[in-house]
Amino acid sequence: MNDNELKASLITNLSENCELHYIDELGASGYMNINEIKIDGADIFTASCKQEQEITMREQTETPTLNMYFSLQGQSAAWEAQSKDRYVLNDNEHVVSFMPSFDGYYALSSPEIKSFGISLYEPFFRRLFATDMDCLKRFWDKVEAGKMAEISKHGLPVTAKQQVLINEIQQCVYSGHMRQLFFESKIIELFLLQAEQADSLDGQKPIKIERHNVDKLHAAKQFVQQRMFDPLTLNGIAREAGLNEFMLKKGFKELFGLTVFGYLNELKMNYARQVLLDTNCTVYEVAYTIGYNEPYNFSKAFKKHFGYSPGELKR
Repeated sequence: MNDNELKASLITNLSENCELHYIDELGASGYMNINEIKIDGADIFTASCKQEQEITMREQTETPTLNMYFSLQGQSAAWEAQSKDRYVLNDNEHVVSFMPSFDGYYALSSPEIKSFGISLYEPFFRRLFATDMDCLKRFWDKVEAGKMAEISKHGLPVTAKQQVLINEIQQCVYSGHMRQLFFESKIIELFLLQAEQADSLDGQKPIKIERHNVDKLHAAKQFVQQRMFDPLTLNGIAREAGLNEFMLKKGFKELFGLTVFGYLNELKMNYARQVLLDTNCTVYEVAYTIGYNEPYNFSKAFKKHFGYSPGELKR
């Protein structure tokens, strides 16, 4: 059995995790670590790959599939065998696509690739049918016509909320029927976040952020996370990360889907919720800890964020 046959055999029978050495048709090789979860109507995978040069993989399938793909690190691409047009995803980008069938190639272009993906099959993906947004109407019209479809013409930046959902899916602790329900609910929520983002851009191409600024924006995000209880200013965060304020504001929103202070608020609210659940601290004590002098203002902000008041967690 050659490496390509081994790969196909391992992935077909995969239940948890596998490592493999892949050699493509041109002799380029790489090492892959793939974790796959199979549920009724969907396959979920997390993959990391390392290679010295671009690896190309051929795939052929007649099964209609809706794919939710997240390129968390590195550049990857896909194209049909009869076409030279590549759909390219770079660092921290995602796409939703539908393929009635596929005969083409996938390429792993960067020395190191990290990705997350969900493949949905009928009848599961039919449950996502909705035309409330223009991008969804265009998408589902093509699906109904049996044509290849993408929710956006361009790769979209992975947001903080999407990353949280990806982490939750990867760390599922449920079993049995609860496991199926958990994955279904998270997949639907993740799809809606992708659709909302595509609709908000209305076909516009996201702002291109240079690689060195991406690294600095990640440093800014980490700094906010580490100093979430300190008095923070845009100027101070920008200076710490080596950015100007304009790039911090525009780049942060583009890369993570939230403003700097929107992200700070999300951190504080998630922290507050966890403390209320895990300790005997009162609402007033938690409010004071995250910077609110008035419990009323905290309760109002908490309810706006989660849809229920902090007091309900203490009943």
